Amino acid sequence: MVARSLSSGVSGMLNQQLVLDTAANNLANLTTPGFKSSRVSFSTALVQTTFAGSAPGGAIGGRNPQQAGLGVTTSSIDVDFRQGTLETTGRTLDLAVQGEGFFQITDGTRSFFSRVGNFDFDSSDSIVDQATGFRLIGNTYNLTPDATGEQAIAQIGVPLVIDRAEAFPPQRTSAVTFQGNLSADANALQGFTLQSTFPLLDRITGQAATEATALADTTIFNGAQPAAADLPIFVYGTKPNGEAYAGTFTIRPGDTPSLANGGSGGVGDLVSKINAVLAQGSERFGTVRLDNGSLIATGVGAGEGFSMFLGELDPINGTTALAGLTDATGFLFTGVSTTAIDSHTVLAAEAGMLDSVFTMPAVNYTAAPDQTGRTISLSMKINGQEKGRLTIPAADYAAVGAVRDFSFASFPHVAPGDVVTFDISGNLQMNLNSASTLTWSSEIVNDNNAANFTADVDADGFPDLFEDGSPVDANAWQYQNETNATFSWYRSRLVPEVVSSTIEVFDTQGGRHTVDARFFRTGSRIDPGNNQRINSWDMIIGANPQEGAIIDDLVAGIEFDQTGRFTGSVGTTIHGTTLNDTDFAGDPSTINVQIDWFATGPSDPPTTRMDFGLANTFTGLTGFGSASTAAAVEQDGFPDGQLDTLSVSQEGDLTALYTNGISRKLAQIELATFRNPAGLSQVGSNLLQESVNSGTANTRVAGQGAGFITAGALEGANVDIATEFTRIITAQRGFQVNARVIQTTDSLLEELANLIRG
Repeated sequence: MVARSLSSGVSGMLNQQLVLDTAANNLANLTTPGFKSSRVSFSTALVQTTFAGSAPGGAIGGRNPQQAGLGVTTSSIDVDFRQGTLETTGRTLDLAVQGEGFFQITDGTRSFFSRVGNFDFDSSDSIVDQATGFRLIGNTYNLTPDATGEQAIAQIGVPLVIDRAEAFPPQRTSAVTFQGNLSADANALQGFTLQSTFPLLDRITGQAATEATALADTTIFNGAQPAAADLPIFVYGTKPNGEAYAGTFTIRPGDTPSLANGGSGGVGDLVSKINAVLAQGSERFGTVRLDNGSLIATGVGAGEGFSMFLGELDPINGTTALAGLTDATGFLFTGVSTTAIDSHTVLAAEAGMLDSVFTMPAVNYTAAPDQTGRTISLSMKINGQEKGRLTIPAADYAAVGAVRDFSFASFPHVAPGDVVTFDISGNLQMNLNSASTLTWSSEIVNDNNAANFTADVDADGFPDLFEDGSPVDANAWQYQNETNATFSWYRSRLVPEVVSSTIEVFDTQGGRHTVDARFFRTGSRIDPGNNQRINSWDMIIGANPQEGAIIDDLVAGIEFDQTGRFTGSVGTTIHGTTLNDTDFAGDPSTINVQIDWFATGPSDPPTTRMDFGLANTFTGLTGFGSASTAAAVEQDGFPDGQLDTLSVSQEGDLTALYTNGISRKLAQIELATFRNPAGLSQVGSNLLQESVNSGTANTRVAGQGAGFITAGALEGANVDIATEFTRIITAQRGFQVNARVIQTTDSLLEELANLIRG
């Protein structure tokens, strides 16, 4: 009996001491990050049975068992995995788990688990646990996003190594995104004032061209014209009142502009000759000037119908003779005369664009030196109003004169019933025989001739080039290769409104360049499928000529439906002409453009996509009636960069921000979960290992079956001081009373010993 009480007292003291040990350990780790407190649970030790008990009988009742306890034993030491308080540190790689899960680290052979995310880089750029030097386990990302912009996982469950010194390579711009509105109410090719889509620049200096700039030095010159040769240029369009006009002149891009040659070969010569076309006799219906490199054309007179098309392909070819005005055999002038040569009433079948050519014969003026400076004047009148005047000077007085042709600079339109009259006057006195006469002829391109871009087939008094369903397609003419054989005239085409937007793009080496996108409305058409009106815009891009060569710069036929949605259609004009890349300049049939930057040469892939939005949506450009706001808002290129900062998301993504402004996910820190985390085995240094009762680790993305990760913080210990002090007091009392049991038992043993002595 005495032995039982002694054994029970000893077991009680020993187990209460374990409670004190555990509580002391908990309190000792009060400030240990991630520490999880423990508690001791007891159970009875052995039980001595002196009577097993008996069941009730017929005469007597049952008796309970008689058992004496033999003390206490420790049944378990439980770890409390409840969440600790998060303590902010500000360090990026101090990580705390909020919820279930453990960080996984390795010594290269074994895996360990911890709630303490006290990580940093070592000298080899490995992310390591600072307490042990063990490497953090996670997944790595492929740095190149896929087509959807997402980064795929490259490696799973590997020690994380981040090369912080590695440069982030540049990426050339492969797409430019546009958003905003292109107004459905914008003027389409006609207006009172027109401006060139892009200014003329001096390709040598990069500055705006002046009137003294050589045409061959401008950015629209493509170098195809031989030196010292005449280049015919054609101009046509509509006057402010909507009436058609046309004209032609020659320039000499091979000439160097100088005072001696009157500026031939210069931009000023071009401006002067365009202005000559914009006047018909006493009527001037437009003027052109050069303003900071831009051609500015202004209508003269009432109306908003002024338009102008400029190029090298004859827009009124396929000419036919004007009946009644081609049978003149010549005229002999022997003195001053003022004569009406001929008059003709235009027939309905003859209505169209009128031209006249006069031929001066070859004359030896050496025999008549007194004729110096004498001229002949020719006047063309329609219904009595002068529409053209020619001054034909005497030939070269120093030698035999050559046969010379003279033509009016501007060709007026004649309608049925118009009376055309030619008058001649002058003071040239010559004795010319019948073989040496001044001859002339007139031509007309009939309105019913499909080759005539100024035709008025329906005879409503206005040319058909701006009317729905017309086969005359001035927009297509402007982009034809032949129109732009020597100069890229389409880049300086004159339009009433330009919507401009610039954006910085990058070449393959990360070099920065500015690209200028310019939109202008070309008109509208009726969709035969649904009878709705479709609005159409063109876009041309520009760049600094000293930085790169523009290869493809045009996107034509950008269409918007009646609700203002971008239809996704490009490459077709409002008159139905498909602008293929073989016959037309600028690669107009696709949404791709190309600039070969001089710093890198041709790129691969060579094109940049102009992203106007998804078809039949309002995600990009729109065509509403409100003001135009279209702009390039985004591009996918960037320069090279160095690692600037790191951040860790709640989902465990380790993201790098580079000095070029690009961010990339480098790694993914996953969390390990266990079926029974209390079954993990502690191995010191805040580390845990799997045990037979913890279950195997399941790695999960933070927030998906596991807790979240908080960067810049550590999880504090979950030790409750009040609870631990209560346990200490309780353990102390338990130790004391068990000590008294031993003391009392000792007294009983002493009495027993005294019986023998007595």
